[in-house]
This record gives sequence, C-alpha cells and structure tokens, in this order.
Amino acid sequence: MESRASQKHNKYYNWWEKIEKRLVKAALFLFLLLYTAQAVNFIIMQRDGTMLTSRIERLEGKAISDSQTKINTGTIDLAVISNSDFSGIEIYINGDYYTSFTKKSISLTVKNNDIIEISGIKSQYPAKIKIENVSQNVLGINLHKIINVNKNFVMAGRIRLK
Repeated sequence: MESRASQKHNKYYNWWEKIEKRLVKAALFLFLLLYTAQAVNFIIMQRDGTMLTSRIERLEGKAISDSQTKINTGTIDLAVISNSDFSGIEIYINGDYYTSFTKKSISLTVKNNDIIEISGIKSQYPAKIKIENVSQNVLGINLHKIINVNKNFVMAGRIRLK
C-alpha cells in the first residue's frame, strides 16, 4: 500500500514525463519544419539561378572579407625632389609604419583601400616628395603630385585598385 505522499510524487512525476515527451516531440517537429523550409528555399533559389548570397550583395553591397580573398596589389614610386636631408621622412600605410626614405626614391606595394601618409615629424628640414610612378591598376593617386612635408603628417592619398 502506498502512502499519499508517494502517490502525489508518482502523479507529479508522471505528469512531468508527459510534458517532457510533448516538448521533445514539439522540438523535433520544429527542427524538421525549419530544415524543410531551408531546403525549399534552397531549391527555389537554385531555380532562379542566383544564390542567396548574390541577392544579399545586390541589396547590401559586397562584404569586405570577400573583397580581400583575392588580394590585388599595386605599386607606387615616391621620390624626394628637394635637396634637403630625407633620412627622417617616414611612410605610413593605414596608420602603421611602413618604411623610411633611405635613398632618394622608394617603391611601395599597396592594396585596395590603403591610405598612404607621409610623416616629416622627425625630419629637420622641409622636403618635397613627388609621386613619380603608379602601376596601371592603381586609381585615386595623382601621378606627378608633389607633397610638401615640413614637420607634419600629410596624407598622400587613398588607393583604389581596378
């Protein structure tokens, strides 16, 4: 013979077992419904001939990470045309130190959306720097542009690649 407490406990336990079974069935049903909806969406997109990602690109633009998968590079040649000392002139790309002038001309390898800056803060004398050569795939930089540097930080330009 069972006591009242154990009968209530068994009744309560049985009730939770039923609820658990219903929740598991509902979760399984919802999972299958989600999977079916995604499969139908995929089939419809294949029929259109375009994938969902290309539709998103049309609406929101191309993701930066996608544009970096195939890295195109270009070159820019800079030269000091003034007769002053050029040892303190530094080149920064995207705010990070890239190199210093060790000779009168220097060649930079750049990528899309790079920002080129020239620092004359450590230089004692003013200097004139000329963009002498730009590779054919580089846009946004004016060829033969002269940049005056005099104890300041000057932006030479933003790189756009074809």
